[in-house]
Amino acid sequence: MTLKDAVTALTSVLALAACGNRSPTAPPGRGDVLPTIAGIYSNETMWLTQFNRVYDGYRGSWTCSGTLTLVQAPGSPSFTGFAVVGAPCSALSFELGGVVQPGGAVYFTTGGPKPDAGPCVTTMPLTTYTGTFTEDNRTLSARSTKRLFCQGEGDYEFTQIITAHKRLRCPAPAAHSSAVRLREYSRGGGRRSRR
Repeated sequence: MTLKDAVTALTSVLALAACGNRSPTAPPGRGDVLPTIAGIYSNETMWLTQFNRVYDGYRGSWTCSGTLTLVQAPGSPSFTGFAVVGAPCSALSFELGGVVQPGGAVYFTTGGPKPDAGPCVTTMPLTTYTGTFTEDNRTLSARSTKRLFCQGEGDYEFTQIITAHKRLRCPAPAAHSSAVRLREYSRGGGRRSRR
């Protein structure tokens, strides 16, 4: 194998690790391998909050956008990071810490969106979320439950559900980028050659 062939092979492996559907360190069927979950996860409706007023069963829900940033040392089951709540809800951020297990089961502690109106306007207490990573560790689904006393209305039960997808940062192939630039140029974006 020539040096050029070796470099090409190594580049292919790195590209697969960054953009492919499977990680080279986690072969199919190896349930004892810790998932690599570091990255940024987001969704326009990442947070789903469901509430139930205990004394009469009045219930409802709302959604918020958000992001999760996870930091994980290679080979470690522990991770840290932070969670962000975005529009249309009040902007909030919380520290985050947890553990992932072989197979993708996960639990972590962080906060969540708070009601913007009503008797329960308060910052949600830190809670443990439990869930799983699916689709080759690119989708996180987790939930937490908590019970709060709301002034004048008694106890409310809140269930907060996170559904977030990992952001991929893979550059477009050069040929594709060139083709796009060529199409933009031919539409009048650049000078036309004189005949």
